[in-house]
Amino acid sequence: MVQGWSARLVAVPCLTVLTLLLVSVAAAFASGPADVVLHNGKIYTADQSRSVRQAIAFTGNTIVAVGTDAEVAPLIGPRTVVIDLMGKLVLPGLIDNHIHPIIGAVNGSKCSLARIEATVEAIRPVIQACIQKQPGGPNDWIDVVQLDNYGFSATAADLDAIEAGRPLALEGNDGHTAWINSRGLAIVGATAATPDPPGGKITRDASGAPTGAFSDTATFLVEEKIPAPSLKDQAALTAAVLRGMSAYGITTLMDASVRPAEAAVWRKIYEDGNRLMRVRTAIYVRDPDDDSDAAVATLVAASKAGDIDPDFLRAGIVKVLADGVMEAPTQTAALLEPYFDAEGRPTDKLGDLNFDPKRFARLVTKLDAAGLAVHIHAIGDRAVRASLDAVAAARKANGNAGPRHQIAHLQLVDPADFPRFAELGVIADMQLEWAKREAATEGPIEPYLGADRYRYLYPAGSLHAAGAVIAGGSDWDVSTYDPFRAMETAVTRVGENSSRPPLNIEERIPLTTAIDAYTINAAIALGQEGTIGSLEVGKRRSCRPRP
Repeated sequence: MVQGWSARLVAVPCLTVLTLLLVSVAAAFASGPADVVLHNGKIYTADQSRSVRQAIAFTGNTIVAVGTDAEVAPLIGPRTVVIDLMGKLVLPGLIDNHIHPIIGAVNGSKCSLARIEATVEAIRPVIQACIQKQPGGPNDWIDVVQLDNYGFSATAADLDAIEAGRPLALEGNDGHTAWINSRGLAIVGATAATPDPPGGKITRDASGAPTGAFSDTATFLVEEKIPAPSLKDQAALTAAVLRGMSAYGITTLMDASVRPAEAAVWRKIYEDGNRLMRVRTAIYVRDPDDDSDAAVATLVAASKAGDIDPDFLRAGIVKVLADGVMEAPTQTAALLEPYFDAEGRPTDKLGDLNFDPKRFARLVTKLDAAGLAVHIHAIGDRAVRASLDAVAAARKANGNAGPRHQIAHLQLVDPADFPRFAELGVIADMQLEWAKREAATEGPIEPYLGADRYRYLYPAGSLHAAGAVIAGGSDWDVSTYDPFRAMETAVTRVGENSSRPPLNIEERIPLTTAIDAYTINAAIALGQEGTIGSLEVGKRRSCRPRP
């Protein structure tokens, strides 16, 4: 912990706020006593000087004072609720800048292979037990999620040995891979003549026929054939997840991939009055090679339709997949230099960039001019560079006053590109719960990169030293949405209760930077630092006061 801070935290509902205008404590007296005063604590404000105060007061939706106990005491009236923090630490409400709440909520209702060894033999009894609980006919899908897919390989014939009569789908816990059985292939209609979709790959045998494995956007071919729960059920499941997130101090999120179906769920949640936190939606861009004016107009229209409430439900962001995932055997993340094989020998495999760089640069330039921020999934160093190049083209054409573009994940970044984040004003959106030695970062990655590149896996420290603004996100349900675990890993580079050594300890970041990633920096990434992200006078709280 930061020197002089208590390790104890206090949860104060809806306490996320940020400065629009600094006013003196004395100015608050004109409105009378505060509704609530917290004192005798350590208030990490996340203000410009990152100050720590003793007390905070708010009335309704507004912070009216932050200062010493003595400065705030005059705001205590006969009806003021006074909370003695007893030295505990208060943080601004936390922001998850990259999460998939609807997908995760729906997956939570499905058959799960979490913590099951990823072999056909080990998963067979688990899946068959699920089938017994979910009887159905030859067109009723068995959708199985959270397969620990790193190193997993299977064909449709392998899955037929588990279930042949009904369509069976296995979804990898990386969110980028899926496997289906022969009945599933028949329903999907994938054949040797089916082309790979933009940004996706259908695994094929020597004749070109699909084997049953799909990666990246090709998984949509499977997903679109599996009936989704009703809109009502999806909204209810998601609202339950939001309540769980609130218990961890999360008050704002960005849904990092929103198509029309997800947009309808968010509107339903809002209309049902479940305004548990602020939500930003990133509209999914299906074809990042389509730089036409019509494509841009469609995205602008979708964003405007998603702007429901300036406090609780906004759009203004689009999401692009620049590449896939780095882990073997999929290896669709785009690298500047080829992957090695398992023995460390060079190959000719570079991974896949999901767009033509020139076309994508034109698309980003048009989106930037239209006022839409671009949030780019980029895992490999080639995808990161191409994404930075696209933003550079937009800045050259439109100037530097446009929206704040973001690159997410950043599993591997070439050192030459570290300073470009600050130079271009690109937010580094990182999922630092992953920045640790574990099965997913060792066997499926380390030998295939080699020591020189592996040293820069999740290079948060280098990006921070180069002046990049680092924002935090979980990518749940790929990993936990517990922000404190992500902060701990960002500082220690060691997993929870792990006996493994740190992962690239020189890439750790200070604790204050880790906290800022989930507060003020995430607010900056969302362009909402005028309303959320820090505890300062004159700002609204992040949710409406309770009646």
